[in-house]
This record gives sequence, C-alpha cells and structure tokens, in this order.
Amino acid sequence: MRLGFHLSIAGALSRSLAEARLLGCQALQIFVQNPRSWKWRPVPPQEIRQFRAARRQSGLDPLVVHLSYLPNLAALDPRLYRRSQERLFLELALAADLEADYLVIHPGHGPLKEASFQRVARALAGAVARVGSPPLVLLENTAGQGQELGWQPVQLARIMALSGVPLGICLDTAHAYAAGYDLGTAPGGTRLLWEIARGPGLDRVKMLHLNDSKAPLGSRRDRHWHLGRGTIGLAGLRQFFSHPWLPGAAAILETPRRRRGDDFLNLLVARHLARAVALLS
Repeated sequence: MRLGFHLSIAGALSRSLAEARLLGCQALQIFVQNPRSWKWRPVPPQEIRQFRAARRQSGLDPLVVHLSYLPNLAALDPRLYRRSQERLFLELALAADLEADYLVIHPGHGPLKEASFQRVARALAGAVARVGSPPLVLLENTAGQGQELGWQPVQLARIMALSGVPLGICLDTAHAYAAGYDLGTAPGGTRLLWEIARGPGLDRVKMLHLNDSKAPLGSRRDRHWHLGRGTIGLAGLRQFFSHPWLPGAAAILETPRRRRGDDFLNLLVARHLARAVALLS
C-alpha cells in the first residue's frame, strides 16, 4: 500500500512535491486553490508544466486533488448550487491539467432525500461531461455531521447510480468510525465493507484517508487525530487495515500537524500498519 499525506501548496503548487519527498511519501494529496475562499487564483501554464515534470520525477503515485470546502453540491439555494457546480468544474479541469489521478469530493449538505442525491449527481455528471479525460472523481464517506450526505455506503451508491458517469470511493477511517462503524472490531469492519460490497462495490474503493478519530464511535463528529492515539486506536486500525476484504489501495494521512515531527511519527505508524498487512498476505 502506497502512503502519503495531504500537504500544503501555499506559495506554489510544487511546494507540496518538495515536502512529500522530504517526508518520504509515495503518494500525495493537495488542494489546488485556497480551500476556504471562493476567490480563484489562475495557475500559469508554466507552473502547471513545472509541477507535472517534478511530479513525474518524484514518482509520487497516486496524485490526489481534494475539492475545496465551500462548494455544496446538494445546496437548496440556487445561487450556491450554481456556484458550487462551477467551482467543481474549475477544480476538476485544473486537476486534469496537473495530471492528477483522482479528485476527492464530499457529497454535500442537504436533507436526506432523493432530491438531494439528484442534485449531487447532476453536478457531478455536468462537470465530468465538460472536462475532457478528467481524473476519476471519488466520493468520500462522511461522518454525517449536521446534514452531511454520504455517511452510509447506500447513500454513495445512490449518487453513483443517478450520475451515470464513472465514480469511485475514498474511504475515510475517522469518518466511518464517527458514523457508527466500529473499525476497532472485526465485526465492525466487516459490516462497513459488506455494506460497500452490496452497494457501490468494493472495486469502487480506490484509496483510503487513513486517520484516527478524536470523536467517539457513532458521534457523527468529524475530528481527525493522530494514528493510534484516538478512539479507534492502534489495535483497531491494525484490525481494519488487515481485513481481507479491504482493497490494497493507496492511503493518504490527514492527521493534525502542530509540529513537523507529527507527520514523521504518523507516517512511521502507517508504515508499521502496512508492514503488518504485508506479513499477513
């Protein structure tokens, strides 16, 4: 399993590549814009070419882009919905220019009704149709905080079916735990993977967001924490990581970073988990 981090692009896109090499990453996830602003920064063609060349030289694979936080693809407000559709298109197009492998999105916030799933699916289908040869869009399971959609595999499956375009899944361990799937036990992990298998399909899981949770099981709160130091715990993460049904995808860490050493420590734990899985294979 290839391991990496979500890293900052502040200053320039290529900054994330240099930091990934320093940490010893094999994979990388980035935002391509300020995730908390609607303002769009045009990226010069030269910067894009330099990023692609440096990424190929680094051997980082996969390259994952995460959609910024403000778009809500399930928005009831027509203005916000149109704005979200356009932002999705722009980021998907830029991800394609950067030769990213995946674009990860949260489904959005709205009532747990068919109309919400239809809005998300329509936005996805429209963006994919407008971008030639786009990266594969991955729906990320959520913690179910507030009116978050996508905290159960059946919800992701419904969006996929309605969209009519190829989509995959990014499986976040902290989100699944907070949504009520006890990954710290064999039955809990099996329940989650069984629901994915009978809904979207295990082959749709292309990557993991490997995070511990600071929030309790079933709390529906999105709180990432350091690997092995949260409520899932090291034994729980090892239990899930070694589940025979879990696809051998890449894993991106989104753990907190208060000091540079935090990333090194979390990556060491992730490597320990990966080695444990390799020994069982």
